[in-house]
Amino acid sequence: MKRMLTVVCVVAMLCGLILGGCEENSDLENGEQVVVVESKESQKEQVLTFFAPIDGKSSGAVAYRKLIDEYNSSHKGVHVIFEGIATADGFNQYLEERLDSGKGDDIFIVNEDRVKSLYSKGYFCDLSGLAGVQMLNKAAKAQAVIGDITYCIPVNMSAYALFVNLDVLKKYALQPPRDLEEFVFCCRTIKQQGGTPISISRWHATAIPAIANGFDKIYGSDSSSSLVSEINSGEQHISIYMLEGFEVFEQFVREGWYGNGLTGSAVNAMKAGKNDIPDFTDGKTAFYFGPLEYMQWAEELNPMLDYQVQGVPTAEGLVSLVTAESRLCVNANSKNKHEALDFVAYLTQRIYQDSITNGDTLLQVYDSFEYNIKNERMRPLYETYVNGVRIPIEDPQMKITYWDTVQELCIKIFDDMTADEAAAAYDKIQMEQIKTHKN
Repeated sequence: MKRMLTVVCVVAMLCGLILGGCEENSDLENGEQVVVVESKESQKEQVLTFFAPIDGKSSGAVAYRKLIDEYNSSHKGVHVIFEGIATADGFNQYLEERLDSGKGDDIFIVNEDRVKSLYSKGYFCDLSGLAGVQMLNKAAKAQAVIGDITYCIPVNMSAYALFVNLDVLKKYALQPPRDLEEFVFCCRTIKQQGGTPISISRWHATAIPAIANGFDKIYGSDSSSSLVSEINSGEQHISIYMLEGFEVFEQFVREGWYGNGLTGSAVNAMKAGKNDIPDFTDGKTAFYFGPLEYMQWAEELNPMLDYQVQGVPTAEGLVSLVTAESRLCVNANSKNKHEALDFVAYLTQRIYQDSITNGDTLLQVYDSFEYNIKNERMRPLYETYVNGVRIPIEDPQMKITYWDTVQELCIKIFDDMTADEAAAAYDKIQMEQIKTHKN
């Protein structure tokens, strides 16, 4: 696999560059490369490397702007150098390879779909003693713990949701759906009149509705912890829950709500952000499944867009798929661990202060100050986040993966794999991952 690793060295004069965070899982692929020259002064100081994704408009690391420069200016003898590559260009693979080499970075951002792999190799330093951890609210802390350690400090909280183009719904005399039944009615109505209901890409359009309609039975239960334990032990097959999620997704595909004649290979080549959001903002589709932070992008594409962001429809109502943004970690094997911890403590304290001053956060990370909704278009989603079922996009306490796995199985449904076959395949993957985890 031939890829060009983009190296970004952040220095005082150029710290205004926009750097990238998560999302796995966000999969925004803009192909941009950024190169900055390292300062000569840094060669005389103890150098820390900070490796993170650079993902354009999905960038969770925008919050780091100016902060690295501030740290470098105020901490003589220590200099932080930033190195990055887009998630779509292989960030996950490069991060793990760098750590495996024994010459890994001192500080790094981890995407949710690599947390369990890196944890199994012992690469996370326990951050539970840092003040930044104590400030987190319950939802953020749940995303920060794996096993018996606090492996990261979430810089922000986000959610995956359903974007609804209200202009398109008005065209068909429809209302925003409040559950799966109403969503099905909307999609069938639009399809029958020659429209395409849902924007398509390989990640968001597949995994979000399938996970929501499978795992709502787990995380909507009062005994979710025991259900997760049963899945972890293999006592309960994952198909008990995910079969329904795959059935819902299979219906979307078979009824042509993403479009006609799609194949797995074609969908797998559809990068998130290339056509799905433009189709939504142009009114070619009524619905788009995606991350909350893409609201800014949608409004840049169409400032006149009338839309809302709400929970994902399931049979029981609406749910939110929550995730920590920019999971800030320290390499347990770092030779500069003390300095790396000091940098993370400084960074999170400054971000905390900025959050209090500016309210610049997607969803609450801290309980100690009043939260104000950044954009009223997201109020329906916020109300679901506060009062409804919250499904973690990747549960650190679950021993099996699901964001990547569900997406890969959904892709195969475009090539005539059935929901039953997908569920059976997931059971097999579950048992293999449990065995690997034990070993």
